[in-house]
Amino acid sequence: MQKLVTIYLDNMSYKPEGIFAGVSSQHGKVEEHLAEYLTAGWTIQSINSFGGSGDSAYARGWIAVVLENAP
Repeated sequence: MQKLVTIYLDNMSYKPEGIFAGVSSQHGKVEEHLAEYLTAGWTIQSINSFGGSGDSAYARGWIAVVLENAP
């Protein structure tokens, strides 16, 4: 069985106020979006990304991950 998981990334979501306030404190932050699936035996088959931003200070986009779990 396969499953498509999408993860939205947006460094503006860490910004509490002001144009640059709060973003630098989040550099290097790790969020384990797939940990639950990988612990349950799913494996990553492919990873793709798309998106971008017209703003030079911010980045946003999607990661699409295909997971597989053999019955």
